[in-house]
Amino acid sequence: MALEPGSEAPNTGSPADYAHDHPQEHPEDWGWHGEFGRVARIAGWVVAALLLIGLTATHYNGAGAVALIVSAALLVGSLIWDINRRRTAWRR
Repeated sequence: MALEPGSEAPNTGSPADYAHDHPQEHPEDWGWHGEFGRVARIAGWVVAALLLIGLTATHYNGAGAVALIVSAALLVGSLIWDINRRRTAWRR
Protein backbone atom coordinates (compact mmCIF):
# COMPACT_ATOMS: atom_id res chain seq x y z
CA MET A 1 0.00 0.00 0.00
CA ALA A 2 1.48 3.32 -1.05
CA LEU A 3 1.86 6.13 1.46
CA GLU A 4 0.04 9.35 0.88
CA PRO A 5 2.29 12.37 0.32
CA GLY A 6 2.76 14.23 3.58
CA SER A 7 1.37 11.40 5.71
CA GLU A 8 4.59 11.05 7.72
CA ALA A 9 6.14 13.61 9.96
CA PRO A 10 9.34 15.06 8.47
CA ASN A 11 12.68 14.30 10.11
CA THR A 12 11.48 11.61 12.50
CA GLY A 13 15.01 10.22 12.83
CA SER A 14 16.35 12.66 15.41
CA PRO A 15 14.96 14.73 18.29
CA ALA A 16 14.37 18.42 17.71
CA ASP A 17 17.13 19.55 20.08
CA TYR A 18 19.66 17.25 18.38
CA ALA A 19 18.69 18.40 14.88
CA HIS A 20 19.00 22.03 16.00
CA ASP A 21 22.57 21.57 17.27
CA HIS A 22 23.71 19.17 14.52
CA PRO A 23 22.84 20.36 11.01
CA GLN A 24 22.81 17.90 8.12
CA GLU A 25 26.33 17.49 6.77
CA HIS A 26 27.63 15.47 3.88
CA PRO A 27 31.27 14.39 3.44
CA GLU A 28 31.38 16.11 0.05
CA ASP A 29 30.75 19.43 1.79
CA TRP A 30 34.08 19.31 3.60
CA GLY A 31 36.18 17.73 0.88
CA TRP A 32 36.09 13.95 1.31
CA HIS A 33 34.78 12.01 -1.68
CA GLY A 34 35.16 8.42 -0.51
CA GLU A 35 38.79 7.82 -1.48
CA PHE A 36 41.90 7.54 0.62
CA GLY A 37 44.17 8.28 -2.35
CA ARG A 38 47.84 7.65 -2.43
CA VAL A 39 48.12 6.21 1.09
CA ALA A 40 45.64 3.43 0.29
CA ARG A 41 47.45 2.53 -2.93
CA ILE A 42 50.81 2.33 -1.15
CA ALA A 43 49.26 0.27 1.65
CA GLY A 44 47.79 -2.08 -0.97
CA TRP A 45 51.22 -2.79 -2.43
CA VAL A 46 52.68 -3.30 1.06
CA VAL A 47 49.93 -5.76 1.97
CA ALA A 48 50.40 -7.66 -1.31
CA ALA A 49 54.12 -7.97 -0.55
CA LEU A 50 53.39 -9.17 3.01
CA LEU A 51 50.99 -11.80 1.67
CA LEU A 52 53.69 -13.11 -0.65
CA ILE A 53 56.26 -13.04 2.16
CA GLY A 54 53.81 -15.20 4.11
CA LEU A 55 54.56 -17.99 1.63
CA THR A 56 57.88 -18.53 3.38
CA ALA A 57 56.09 -19.81 6.50
CA THR A 58 55.57 -23.52 7.07
CA HIS A 59 52.34 -24.84 5.54
CA TYR A 60 51.17 -28.36 6.26
CA ASN A 61 49.29 -28.52 3.00
CA GLY A 62 48.93 -26.33 -0.05
CA ALA A 63 45.66 -24.69 0.99
CA GLY A 64 47.34 -21.89 2.93
CA ALA A 65 49.74 -21.16 0.10
CA VAL A 66 46.91 -21.14 -2.44
CA ALA A 67 44.89 -18.73 -0.30
CA LEU A 68 47.87 -16.37 0.06
CA ILE A 69 48.61 -16.44 -3.67
CA VAL A 70 44.98 -15.90 -4.68
CA SER A 71 44.56 -13.05 -2.19
CA ALA A 72 47.77 -11.36 -3.35
CA ALA A 73 46.82 -11.84 -7.02
CA LEU A 74 43.37 -10.29 -6.47
CA LEU A 75 44.90 -7.35 -4.63
CA VAL A 76 47.58 -6.77 -7.28
CA GLY A 77 44.96 -7.10 -10.01
CA SER A 78 42.77 -4.47 -8.37
CA LEU A 79 45.76 -2.15 -7.91
CA ILE A 80 46.71 -2.51 -11.58
CA TRP A 81 43.09 -1.91 -12.57
CA ASP A 82 43.13 1.26 -10.44
CA ILE A 83 46.33 2.48 -12.10
CA ASN A 84 44.79 1.96 -15.53
CA ARG A 85 41.51 3.61 -14.47
CA ARG A 86 43.27 6.70 -13.16
CA ARG A 87 45.55 6.95 -16.20
CA THR A 88 42.72 6.79 -18.74
CA ALA A 89 40.09 8.75 -16.78
CA TRP A 90 40.63 11.95 -18.72
CA ARG A 91 39.74 10.21 -22.01
CA ARG A 92 36.19 9.45 -20.97
